[in-house]
Amino acid sequence: MSLMKLSWRNYPWVLRVLALLLILGVVAALRQFAPQVTEGTQDAAGDLAWRVAASSQTERRLVVVDIDEASLREVGPWPWPRATMAQLSEKLGQAGALVQAYDMVFPEPREGDELLREAWSKSPVVMAQLFSLDPRVDPREGELGAGLAQVGCPPFAPRSYGHYGNAAELRRAASSTGHITPRFESDGVVRKLPGLVCHQGQAYPSLALSAFWQAAQAGVTPGVSGQDWQAVTRSELGLAGWLGPHALLSSRSLPGLTVPLDAHGDLRVPYRVDRKALMSVSAADVLKDRADLSVLKGTIALVGATAFGLGDTVATPQAPVAAGFEVHAQMLAALLDHRIPFMPELAPSLEWLGMGLMAVGLLILAVRRRGVPAKRLPLAGLALALVCWLAASTLLVTADLWLPWASAALFAVLFSVVLATVEHALTRAQRERLSAHLGAYLPAPVAQRLMASDPSGSLQFERREISVMCADIRNFSAFAAHRSPEESAALLHAFCCIAVDVVEQHGGVVENVIGDSVVAVWNAYPECPDHPQRALAAAQEMLRATRSLLASGQPVSEHSVVQPLALGVGLESGTAIVGSFGPARRRAHAALGEPVSVASRIQAMTADLSIPILLGPRLAGGLGATAVEPLGDYLLEGLSKHYSLYAPQAWAELVPEDPQWLETAIAGERRADGDPWAEASDHHPLGLTSELRDA
Repeated sequence: MSLMKLSWRNYPWVLRVLALLLILGVVAALRQFAPQVTEGTQDAAGDLAWRVAASSQTERRLVVVDIDEASLREVGPWPWPRATMAQLSEKLGQAGALVQAYDMVFPEPREGDELLREAWSKSPVVMAQLFSLDPRVDPREGELGAGLAQVGCPPFAPRSYGHYGNAAELRRAASSTGHITPRFESDGVVRKLPGLVCHQGQAYPSLALSAFWQAAQAGVTPGVSGQDWQAVTRSELGLAGWLGPHALLSSRSLPGLTVPLDAHGDLRVPYRVDRKALMSVSAADVLKDRADLSVLKGTIALVGATAFGLGDTVATPQAPVAAGFEVHAQMLAALLDHRIPFMPELAPSLEWLGMGLMAVGLLILAVRRRGVPAKRLPLAGLALALVCWLAASTLLVTADLWLPWASAALFAVLFSVVLATVEHALTRAQRERLSAHLGAYLPAPVAQRLMASDPSGSLQFERREISVMCADIRNFSAFAAHRSPEESAALLHAFCCIAVDVVEQHGGVVENVIGDSVVAVWNAYPECPDHPQRALAAAQEMLRATRSLLASGQPVSEHSVVQPLALGVGLESGTAIVGSFGPARRRAHAALGEPVSVASRIQAMTADLSIPILLGPRLAGGLGATAVEPLGDYLLEGLSKHYSLYAPQAWAELVPEDPQWLETAIAGERRADGDPWAEASDHHPLGLTSELRDA
């Protein structure tokens, strides 16, 4: 478990790459198995773009002749007699309509068909027909009009399973026909129309394409059929096909015009014209000569119905309930503008490329020096998703490009969240590691206080009554001179581990470790009322715990003068200041004051007095007279007054049984340090001259 924990901390890029691969996998799975999630989001955004950008300028190139509720009240219920429809057609022709396009089907023969046929023969007329794209619905009513002059069906055109055509008498009278087959999305909205529908090996164009082509052929003799639309697939386009749509429709009679189709043979309907901007006249007003028919001159007259009883309603991006002719009117306006939106064949690859660029950007934000904090990465992801949406909407409205963006936006949000989680985990792991290191180099309470505060360059301290212990390994310099650095370091490591454990077990804190010396304090951080007793107990335990370790310092050879190692401990209590000082970029923490100085110097006196533990007067006073043994007054090095020193009762029990051990250790320490009293120490029973004792 620890190895795993160490690995992910030490290899942050592994985590980042795994997070990237995870989110890419999620997005790929979503696109493969639940495409409606991203496509639905894109469609909703496209609908919003059309509503916001829809033009309110009146569209005058086509006029809707509306069979509305008022028309049904005045003229009669639907279906109207053929004579009435013939009268309507004649009035539209007299008004100068360029083309009459009927968004309705007349499948069954009726009385008066010859009158309607005669009226239609006087003007360019485009009749509607309807195909079934559902294999469960296969109607066979009426006759189909002429299809494209091109033989066969393009491979991308949808197949029809049935049709609603027109009565034979009427079909022969119409200039051309166009289907009004819609494409309903999963939410019921019509956003696409099949450009061509294939039925029994023949391709049939949509009503909008037929009406547009017929308007462009205004001088052609009515009754001519066989539009010359030609479909060109991507494979026939070469390299340009990767940058353009899946397929194109073109016409020899309309040079320079191309109509883009997607992989399903559909036209994407651009709803650029506001519903209220579509010019409309009531069919009843036309029949009753109440309308200003001059508005029809030179236009495409689209005959449709808004009357509720006719049931010709669909949902569009602009309205949940709209007349069916609105779809064809929008398509006609787009054809007249030569602006049909399409999705480039390269668009899915571009979306993946966008994901890669966003991943690089988020990674740079996360890892660069002074990078964006992890908690702000999700905001960056949301910003990227917003950019994707705005860019796609802008390109749709201004450049007629339908670009998939929802997957990229979802990737940006998910990856930014997961990356923020990874970066937060890495940062937390680094802080935990730093905290552990900080606690190892500083007393734990100090480390905790530092982590809870901001860096400061001011002096921070407090006065405390503390007990100080200074412990030092004697003869270590000589030991290190005859042993390898690795052995010396190993011994110091073992000694420090023992010293820290002993001090902490007795409620103290190791303040500093310098070479072979350890400084510990009590009552500097956690409250410790009995700190003198705890300090003494720790010193005694440390002597016992390190005895076998220090006894390992044996001569390397017969000619070596390496004396056994020994531990000397000095203890003192008193008032000191405990705190931090130095600039904010390099702070130091320490306990400063008289007890620290006295403890350090009486530790050095342990060799002179041949006693492993020496106590200062303040700490001895805190223990009581029965717990200590007075040793007299001494002038400590560097201090200007005499101090009474004490030894703990029964201190001799802490000295090894070999009577020569301590004496030899003292002599070795003095010789190694060039002590002038080394030779004179042999005259005192404890290795100490009377002159030195008096000093």
